[in-house]
Amino acid sequence: MGKQGPTKDGGRLPLTRSLEARVLAGFISEEQRESHGEKTLSEIVLWNALANLEPDQTNLLDALAQDGYEAIDSDSAAILSWIDATFTCWEREVTLAHEAQQLANRLRPIAAAFALTDSRFFTPGAHGLHRLVDVFYDFLKGWHGGLGDTALYRLTTAADILDRIRHDFPSEPKVDEARIFFEQEVGEHHAQLAKLDTLLLERESANLGADAIRQAAAWLLNTEITQVELPESVAQFIASDWYESGVCIAQEHGFDSTQWRTFTDTTQLLVDVVQPVSRTNSDELRRLHITMQQISITLSKQLVSLKNDAEAVASTVGLIEYAMLRNLRDEDLGLKQVDPISGNDGNTLPINASDLTALNLKPGNWFLMQTAEGAIRIRFVGSLINNYYLIFMDFLGNRALRKSLHECQQLINSGELRCLEAQDSFCLAMSSAIELCEAQSFKASSRPDSTPKTIDYGFSEDNQTDPTQNDSASLLQHEKIEAKGAEQWHPTVNKNQDQPSAFTDPPQENSTIVKLQIPMGTWLGFHDRDPPLMAKIVACDLEKNSYIFTNREGIKMRELTVPQLVALIDRDMIDILERRTNFRETISQLSQQQERIDRSPQ
Repeated sequence: MGKQGPTKDGGRLPLTRSLEARVLAGFISEEQRESHGEKTLSEIVLWNALANLEPDQTNLLDALAQDGYEAIDSDSAAILSWIDATFTCWEREVTLAHEAQQLANRLRPIAAAFALTDSRFFTPGAHGLHRLVDVFYDFLKGWHGGLGDTALYRLTTAADILDRIRHDFPSEPKVDEARIFFEQEVGEHHAQLAKLDTLLLERESANLGADAIRQAAAWLLNTEITQVELPESVAQFIASDWYESGVCIAQEHGFDSTQWRTFTDTTQLLVDVVQPVSRTNSDELRRLHITMQQISITLSKQLVSLKNDAEAVASTVGLIEYAMLRNLRDEDLGLKQVDPISGNDGNTLPINASDLTALNLKPGNWFLMQTAEGAIRIRFVGSLINNYYLIFMDFLGNRALRKSLHECQQLINSGELRCLEAQDSFCLAMSSAIELCEAQSFKASSRPDSTPKTIDYGFSEDNQTDPTQNDSASLLQHEKIEAKGAEQWHPTVNKNQDQPSAFTDPPQENSTIVKLQIPMGTWLGFHDRDPPLMAKIVACDLEKNSYIFTNREGIKMRELTVPQLVALIDRDMIDILERRTNFRETISQLSQQQERIDRSPQ
């Protein structure tokens, strides 16, 4: 297993293969394919054009054409289209502020230059620019307009760094320098804000208003009482006098105090003593007896809301003691599910411990929030009162927002609050752009074509395959090239083996070419060697009955006879990377036709 890379859902995506073949196969247009072989711009001229390009919102090809650079070869045009598509997918995923996104567009010509000159660029994570784009996003994901001049330096710094990269175009060392700078700045800024987290949480806890305290107290009591059944009289007591006492304790001492912890322990005791006890459980019966002897003192100290009414305190304590006595006698307590205490946020049910994780609420994570004044970017600081209140700060470390977790859940569900964390976003966008292109090509090819065209596959002007014919003979032609002493060869099925039918090699002296439906320029991926090889069909040798394959530079990589090529296809050792032909289907039909020939009377 090779190196692995991350996916959006937190899993792992294998990134061992280059995307180059899929790019060249998927992003080339028919117009570009037909212009193959025409005079095009040299690599140096194209580099210089990209170095001076300001694409803004225009795609690279159009921007080059506007500057007078139109004669671009088909492979380069496919690569430029892929770069545009990749940045489009990336921008949809990460969502930068408008001013920051304009800066990000300056990276497109740089990325295009590297893709045209360095094959490593096509392997996600293998090139320095991939990480640069991601760390550029981290550098500016918390920035938004309206923060004032204090934060504006962040934008101007990013612009200066990108200008330095373009001074030596394209330069991977400059890219690495920029990446290291951004990483250091991101780390330092993160550390500065982290130091403010504790201070901000302490300040928020001390400044909680009366309504916020009542909401939190109601929620904390609900976590105790809504998970069990209680006698109606006990439930009413907890929701009234006991709740008001808890609010008083929280207001005077805070939720982190010893007094509040004692109050919650007593709440749990109230719930436990009215749960049915088996007559055979001597330990539980003994504990219940001891609690009855102490409950009056314990409750009297905690009922601060009734501290000026001794008679009300005595009546309340007597109510609890009576419920405990009935429990000791094994009488029916009339247990029922308890309604939650109503707070002011409209949702007071208990919160599961996993809720924060499910919502990406990890300290330090950035979020985009839509407000009446526009979108703002806020950083999650932490929570108060057992995760009930969530605290956020802005890019400068100022307090930005306090919401209950229930309110944040509603904002996330409505799309008004969205997490901005996106690990390895550019590498994922590289693959997403190709997948989207391939899906669109497949959808387009599945539509019926009312005006089918006859396609010239590059062998001769007089012999063209008509795809409108249904006869399999129209997909496969045996073209006999007469040579002195040469015999006609037909592909034969090897019937003496249990393996799937394969084609045997023709005699070496044979000069018959089997014409497959393979356009010139089709890219194939060969997996019969390690590492795998990617090559393009550029010619067919009629004398050898073979195809010739080259790399992007036009260097011959291998030569295969038709039977050899068919055999590799049958063994699944070749990926057909050209999406505009039914080449594999032709191979299948070739085998079927030969079987029919073998079964027919001689």
